[in-house]
Amino acid sequence: MKAPISELISNWVYRFKYPFKLWVYELIDQWILFSVPYRPQKKILIYRLDLIGDYLMCRPFFSVLRREKRWEDFSFSLAGNQQVKELAESMDSTVFTDFIWIDRARFINSWGYRFRILRAVRHAGFEMVLYPSHTRQYWLESIVRVSGSSKVYTGKAVGHYMSSSEKSWSDHVYKSHLSTGPVPLFEFYRNRNFFGYFSEEASRLPGLMDQNLPYSNSNFESGQKVISIAPGASTRNRRWPLSNFGELLLKLSESRSIEVKVLGGPVEFLLGEELIQMLPGIPVQNLAGKRSLTQSMEELRNSDLLISNESSPVHMAATTGTTCIVISQGNHFGRWNPYPKEVASWIQTVYPASFGEVNDKYDSLAAMYHDGSEEDVAGISVDHVLEAARNLLNGN
Repeated sequence: MKAPISELISNWVYRFKYPFKLWVYELIDQWILFSVPYRPQKKILIYRLDLIGDYLMCRPFFSVLRREKRWEDFSFSLAGNQQVKELAESMDSTVFTDFIWIDRARFINSWGYRFRILRAVRHAGFEMVLYPSHTRQYWLESIVRVSGSSKVYTGKAVGHYMSSSEKSWSDHVYKSHLSTGPVPLFEFYRNRNFFGYFSEEASRLPGLMDQNLPYSNSNFESGQKVISIAPGASTRNRRWPLSNFGELLLKLSESRSIEVKVLGGPVEFLLGEELIQMLPGIPVQNLAGKRSLTQSMEELRNSDLLISNESSPVHMAATTGTTCIVISQGNHFGRWNPYPKEVASWIQTVYPASFGEVNDKYDSLAAMYHDGSEEDVAGISVDHVLEAARNLLNGN
């Protein structure tokens, strides 16, 4: 099937614009390098421009690093995606002295904005820069390049997000590309291997749960269970049909009293309103778009169960210790799913029936889906999720 004319035109425009962008990026980098003096100070920069799940999978190691005696005289800064700003500043303000928040879209497309961010990084005078990313992208490399530090570390890339020429242009920036383990490997373990080079304690860290979160479980009404639902996901084939969520909750309510919370961003608000119409007689709070990230973490901490598509609430549940069912089509299998029991034993993942017994087919599934999956979660039956939910709510 031939691609639409508009798509072909868009592809050709991108092919023309991308080399031009790289040239502009190079020009800005050189401008910063020659116009902004670098004066090293006792500062360490941790740089991650990923999304919420990436941040939560990495953050347990930040406080461990902060406790290292050899860096007790250093200050720590985080350069990260502004989407995690509220979460990071509320949870990790004792670790980081400063934050540099970056709007990814503006950093790509606004040359003036990009210049200001890079100038701030250069001017800060970081003595060491840690870039614990395993799927590097060339347009992000400028942060470490202009930092001025000769002690810049990253992990050996396991994703294919740079061309060979881009890789050769950027590799020389780093003092070392640290080996972080084989493929496949769960993301938490890969982060643990990276930070293990800088902290023996980090190499022993067992899992994600944060024992210091300022939340406490409520004493729920006897027999009643609070169930949080996260019906959103980044792509259609990762979103379990909303009607399935409705049917599932109705069946769960037949044998026990339940209260439902709908979590997510503003785009999930309408899904929450639709779900309310499907659940007459069941108390439903539509909190989508009404809670900050830290407030959503608190809602999860005070829930008996989260049922979620594979998205950021899953990693929040891993952090808060909330029992969770992940409805997954196996995207990046072995890297982001399924959760190992050591990392978060309370996270259970259900897959389409075609996956078979996951433990027996782990290697073959990782070979097929580590770099992505086109399977559809709609193929997961309500009864399959229902069985898992009943088991977990019964404490199994």
